[in-house]
Amino acid sequence: MEYRQLGRTGLRVSGLGLGTVELGMPYGLGMPDPPVDQECIGLLHRALDQGITFFDTAAAYGRSEELLGRAFAGMADRPVVATKTTIRIRPEDPPLRGPGLRRHVEESVARSLSRLGLAVVELVQVHNSDGPFVSDELVEVMEDLRARGWVRCWGASTYGQADPVHVLENAKPFGCLQVAYSALDRRLETGVLPDCRRRGIGVTLRSVFLKGVLSERYRVLPDRLEPLRQAAQQVEAVAVALGIPLSALALRFAAFSPWADVTLVGTASVGELTANLHAYAAGPLPAETVTTLQAVAVKDDGLLNPANWDR
Repeated sequence: MEYRQLGRTGLRVSGLGLGTVELGMPYGLGMPDPPVDQECIGLLHRALDQGITFFDTAAAYGRSEELLGRAFAGMADRPVVATKTTIRIRPEDPPLRGPGLRRHVEESVARSLSRLGLAVVELVQVHNSDGPFVSDELVEVMEDLRARGWVRCWGASTYGQADPVHVLENAKPFGCLQVAYSALDRRLETGVLPDCRRRGIGVTLRSVFLKGVLSERYRVLPDRLEPLRQAAQQVEAVAVALGIPLSALALRFAAFSPWADVTLVGTASVGELTANLHAYAAGPLPAETVTTLQAVAVKDDGLLNPANWDR
């Protein structure tokens, strides 16, 4: 496993991180139910034993935080756990302001600390931010919780293109940015990701399989998502020519891009985890393969956001 500095946060983390949404709630193509608790804890132990030291979770991910707390309880050298907080009561609500914002964030972080069994969370990311959300009030709360020792570093988990730009315009309190990036979704290569590199902001890449599109699961895509199926078939043809699975190609494209500090793989399967570890160990793709993949495009940008798939 390769280990890297996560931007200016001071955190040293594994290049491959484990996303834990699938441990806490149905997620991905087909929406499979999570395994039972002991299987989830076994998967977390397996990931740690194989060198993964960065685990991404959120209060919104069902029982994920609780499972991480149980899995790593009592360990002297615990891995880095990154969780998330929201600034809305519900996703459709406007951002909270004033005392309501402070109360909501403080209570959210306190609950996360309790479930994770931690005195301090290494990284808390503002989650579900849709549109401009950084305010002086929010920054004050963030700095206060850091001063109290509840949170070591702050980040943001964003969607689309406008939201990460907004974070970078207000970057002072943020040491890390989590964004979607894949062989089919390269929109942030211009602007956002180079800007993160210039500013020393850590980058965690998520959705590198585009919620299963860049895996063998793409075959179950409904007809309304035919453009995604066609694009996945083009990427799969490149993988076949290289003699590797589609998912391995997708992972290596993202993980060894110039932008990745941590590349998240989300799974509830030991078999998938093992396959991802093997793919990462194979290292970067050949330069000519990367060039070929950069020519594959999905014309409808809206399909690159899974939230739009049912609209």
